[in-house]
Amino acid sequence: MCPVKGSFTLEPENMTTDRHAFSAIAVLACAWPALLLATVCLLPFLNKAFINDDPWFLTMAQQIVKHPMHPMDFSLCWNFSVNCFSPGNALFGQEAQGYVLVPTVLGGAHEWMAHLTQLALVWIAVLAMTSLVFRLGWDWAHAIAGALLLVAIAPFLPLASTAMPDILATALALLAVERLAAWKAEQKGSQGVATAIALALAAYARPHLVLLLPLAAFFLLDSLQPKEIGSQIRRKLWLWIPVVAGAVLLLAFIAATHEHNRAADSPPSVYTGIRYIRNNLRAYLMYFVFPLPLAVCWIANRLKTGRPLIVIIFTGLAVALFLRHEHRLVSSLAIVGLGLLADLLFEALRKRDHTALFLLLWILIPLPIVYYIHLPMKYLVPCLPAIIFLCFRLMEGFSFRVARAAALVLIVASTGYSLLILRSDAEYAEFGRDAMFRLIQPHVAAGERVWFGAQYSAYWYAPLAGAKLTFPGGPQPKPGDLLVVGRFELEDNSLALFPHRTLVGEVTHKYRFGRTMGAGMGLYTNLAGDWLWGFGDSESDRYELWRLD
Repeated sequence: MCPVKGSFTLEPENMTTDRHAFSAIAVLACAWPALLLATVCLLPFLNKAFINDDPWFLTMAQQIVKHPMHPMDFSLCWNFSVNCFSPGNALFGQEAQGYVLVPTVLGGAHEWMAHLTQLALVWIAVLAMTSLVFRLGWDWAHAIAGALLLVAIAPFLPLASTAMPDILATALALLAVERLAAWKAEQKGSQGVATAIALALAAYARPHLVLLLPLAAFFLLDSLQPKEIGSQIRRKLWLWIPVVAGAVLLLAFIAATHEHNRAADSPPSVYTGIRYIRNNLRAYLMYFVFPLPLAVCWIANRLKTGRPLIVIIFTGLAVALFLRHEHRLVSSLAIVGLGLLADLLFEALRKRDHTALFLLLWILIPLPIVYYIHLPMKYLVPCLPAIIFLCFRLMEGFSFRVARAAALVLIVASTGYSLLILRSDAEYAEFGRDAMFRLIQPHVAAGERVWFGAQYSAYWYAPLAGAKLTFPGGPQPKPGDLLVVGRFELEDNSLALFPHRTLVGEVTHKYRFGRTMGAGMGLYTNLAGDWLWGFGDSESDRYELWRLD
């Protein structure tokens, strides 16, 4: 076991002893259960097909191989846009993931290479989480539980089976905060450099993590009292050098790789708007109740400490919404999420609790995304460490035996839920890959020309099966050619361009282990549904092959 004990605090006088309290061996000794759990869960899915936004980042990696300083100088022809568009004008293009996938592309763009890369990022995240638990003063039991919870809570493992940047962003965020805690305690130059690099790369992986920069500045404060803050800044202004350096480094990354001279051919403005705030805010608040365990820990704490009134009030409002609102269950859970968030923020401000406020600001980082077209659960994954630490604090009043039992139940239940998602998502991915090869290859082998105008996984696998891309203003099929489309890939946009056609084949699918997209499920986007996993059939579970007349 790793013999480290302590109480949760961010105060520097306690943190200065942390460097003597644990070692790399202690971190490994406490991290190995989570490392093993992640490896065992993910290895069976090494050959899982690429899915949804994976082709975006793989295409970016292909571009980086050709022009390393121009990662966004490529075009996509996805069906949500009338024409192909270039992402080159985006201020943040999540380019870090493209660079991470370069070895995958150089090695032949095999699925298992991308997923092994993600597994390595998972290991980094687990080790950083374990070290951060110690840095913040917790003992060995919390270190083991914290790392296991990071892996177990959905959708950490499911996202690790994709080629998307969420696990990279989470690992970088954890590294940034862990190195920042080390810098605050010890002020070693290497710690400051690592902090700056991790802060910059985290925002380069997922844009909303740019808010880690002000959060890091807040972390370095010793007090919430204005006079004491001013005094600390005057005495230790140099303490904030890594944060400033991180901001400068991020700007340097953007300046070096941004496509300044691209034409205005970016995606349509449907990406942002006030009209998205309501649904996204509801989803964001619901996530704190499920699948995140924050609401359970909050309710248990308030009942244990004799403060049930706030729970009763918001539970009553949730019941009222359930009886009257259109989106009953989601809205009810969201109102509970709103209650716990407001209660915890009010308590932190009233007590001037620097620790609690830091953790709450951390979980608020995704909040500005409510203005974006969607706010899926994956955007909260970099906030999982803060959720876990808040749960640790809320469970402090319980005995070690009760807390251990609760952690064990949560780890087992969350792992089971994550495995259900993993299995169903692999089935969803395989359906797209299999349909492309089944519909396209026989006709290509017979000398016929097959075209596609799709997105998501079909965008990657259709050309591998032998189909050619068609889009407005680009190459066009002739009468007698074939066109493959997918209902889930918004096929109507493609079919509208070819009104005279005859259906010659289709591939449909019935999910056996539940589903992650469609029929009210939205693992990758809350536009498709509010739940990460569930059962249901959809008319969109179909790929079609049409002959153009």
